Amino acid sequence: MQQAAKKVVVITGGTSGLGQAAALDFAKQGAHVIIVGRDAARAEATRAQASTGGGAGAVDVVIGDVSTRAGAKQVADAILQKVDRIDVLLNNAGGSFKDKATTSDGVEATLALNTLGAFMLERHLHAALAAAHGRIVNVATGFLDRYPLDIGDLNGPAKYSSFTQYGRVKQASVMMTVEQSKRLNGVSAVSVHPGIIMGTRFGGGQPKAVQAIFGPLMRAVGLACTLDEAVRRFRVASFDDLPNGSYLANGEVAPLPKQANDEGVRTQVWTLLEQLAA
Repeated sequence: MQQAAKKVVVITGGTSGLGQAAALDFAKQGAHVIIVGRDAARAEATRAQASTGGGAGAVDVVIGDVSTRAGAKQVADAILQKVDRIDVLLNNAGGSFKDKATTSDGVEATLALNTLGAFMLERHLHAALAAAHGRIVNVATGFLDRYPLDIGDLNGPAKYSSFTQYGRVKQASVMMTVEQSKRLNGVSAVSVHPGIIMGTRFGGGQPKAVQAIFGPLMRAVGLACTLDEAVRRFRVASFDDLPNGSYLANGEVAPLPKQANDEGVRTQVWTLLEQLAA
């Protein structure tokens, strides 16, 4: 893969799992990768691994938390001290929370980490992205038609379910991506469902025996994929020629989740993100 060569790529959540694997892969192909993470030791270990892995690209580290207003700005400022142009902003940082929680800004934590943080980081980095005619890649998930969102319930659901809230905020991320593709000048945006990777945190951390039995079955029906395949899907989302605003699943452009086609709901999501980011 030559598309990554000499590209500047920012990867949030790049110190473990899929984000780390993508960082190592892109650096090996010659990209200048900036890893954003909260754990300095893991970040430095990733940088060391990249430097000894035969990679042609530079790897820098920025430590911070993009899920708060102050944190997103601090991370962006640190990135802009290193580069003045960004080809790809890969918003990979994400997660779910067993119990309902809020950030120091008073934002529901799942929404803040998975969607609002990506929104705020792009705003701070927009000029650098536009300078490179860059691309935003927002990580989503699958089966989003099962998780329609109510904008009034998104930031502080009355009945909290970790799994449901995660699906709803990823639905919001896809809607945000479509709006970014329409509203932002000089920058493109796509969202990607990389697949469930058995053995990682989002694969459930199942015992190896369970992975050995159910992993191949889930991959056969398209519910799971290997880490290498997920990295390849990140490559497609980051570097291939794609329609602006696309949603990718299984490595290909797929139909948007049904609710994401509703311009009215997308506008509500955008307005909420603007309010929470202010």
